Amino acid sequence: MQTCYKRFILSLVLLTTLFMLTGCENYAEKTHKSWVPPPSAPVYDDSTIYARIMAAIQSDPTLQGSNIEVKVTEGNVSLTGFVINEDQLTRVNMHSWIIDGVKKVDNQIVKK
Repeated sequence: MQTCYKRFILSLVLLTTLFMLTGCENYAEKTHKSWVPPPSAPVYDDSTIYARIMAAIQSDPTLQGSNIEVKVTEGNVSLTGFVINEDQLTRVNMHSWIIDGVKKVDNQIVKK
């Protein structure tokens, strides 16, 4: 009787182990999307960043009368030139930071 009971327990343990191992077979398919590393971020080239900043500056009526030069190198924006008031200075800075791909803004603009 004990031998039959031991065989039953052993069979149960083996079946349980078998089911557990087959569940691990397709681990990649059962991984939740949040556990997968996110795709790399889009890369923006300097000419696109420059064009977007200039379009934002030129279309802003508050910046009429300002003289601003923009340079972009590897996502780093350098602003030089002159503005009339503090509001214009703030808006140029804002237009630069809001563009996708900008890593740093060096604002050297002088208020007249």
